[in-house]
Amino acid sequence: MRMTEKEVMEKFMELPGRYNPLRFSELKEGVVTIKGFQPDAITAISLEDGPSYAALIEFVPVANPKSIRLKCRMLVDYICELGQEKVGLSIVIAPFIGETQAEILKEQGVSWLDLSGNMMINVPGRIYIERTGNKNKFPDSAPIKKIFQGTSSLVIRALLLKTEGFSSQYEIVDFINSRNASITTATVSRVLKSLEEELLINKTKSSISVINREKLLDKLTDGYTNSSKRKGVKKYKLSAKDVKKVFCALFERGVDYAACGFYAAQIKGLAVTTQATILIKNYEEAKKAFNLSNVKVEPDSEFGNLTLVETKDNCVWFNIKKVAPLIVAPLITVTVDDIELYLEMLVDTPRGPRIAELLRKRILGGQSDGRQDISTIV
Repeated sequence: MRMTEKEVMEKFMELPGRYNPLRFSELKEGVVTIKGFQPDAITAISLEDGPSYAALIEFVPVANPKSIRLKCRMLVDYICELGQEKVGLSIVIAPFIGETQAEILKEQGVSWLDLSGNMMINVPGRIYIERTGNKNKFPDSAPIKKIFQGTSSLVIRALLLKTEGFSSQYEIVDFINSRNASITTATVSRVLKSLEEELLINKTKSSISVINREKLLDKLTDGYTNSSKRKGVKKYKLSAKDVKKVFCALFERGVDYAACGFYAAQIKGLAVTTQATILIKNYEEAKKAFNLSNVKVEPDSEFGNLTLVETKDNCVWFNIKKVAPLIVAPLITVTVDDIELYLEMLVDTPRGPRIAELLRKRILGGQSDGRQDISTIV
């Protein structure tokens, strides 16, 4: 469970030695309210045997970037009204302060410390203490990270695909559900709330847009890399005499499939490979299709030229694109979209990251919305 403001204050008062050489006097609550804002407490800080300085304290149980920015503005406005000469500094205290939050606090000139042992205290010309690197000892206070994995990550993919943004969360739901995936309004709402708290999107009554596309793509990458679901897919290494016939059998028998990995990169004109990798939802259905179409496919774990990846994960099937591949024309097939391929290539070392860099430019440049045939943008 997340801590309350009172619990953060109590925990802080239990650990005075953690912030040596800094000394804190007894906290005083009930500070005078100015323009509707009342700091949680006031105290005096000092170094041992040194002068003391008045400090306003704000306790923040959930230190996401949005709440930190709001607290900073309130503290800065309060000090301006009260008079800088009456207050040496203002301090935000939270269970844990991340890098983004620390940067916001620094920009606003607000000091901080957390219950995990990190701090940055600055009384200009008098005291400067910076201590970072301690891990979060209160993980329940951290922002939701699961939004960058699984079904929730479809919202991030949609936001990256549609550069002009969306008019509402319902439009996002429709966008995702019309592109071979499935998501609920409740899930979209939860993800948007978290993204807004992290200052990754700008959300108004009539618009939802990305603030920093590069940072959002990096967050999606981290979620993909750490996803246990991705690592748990089943792979079948096979030998096929004619890859074209494999695609024809899957297509003619109505089996869900999509080219992925280096094979998808080759179809998109970004790589060359002798190995075909194909996503399927059901391996037994694929085997049945091969038998019915008299396509010879045999298990071959050592020299096989065909890999079938069995997964029903919403994300890999999202926004798949029909293309006329350069290597198996005139057959019309389907391939994963640029974002999925980008993520696959990043973790497929050592060659993959080079292809990923080309795809990254295309994604950040807004050329991967899924509506345009790949042959027109390769």
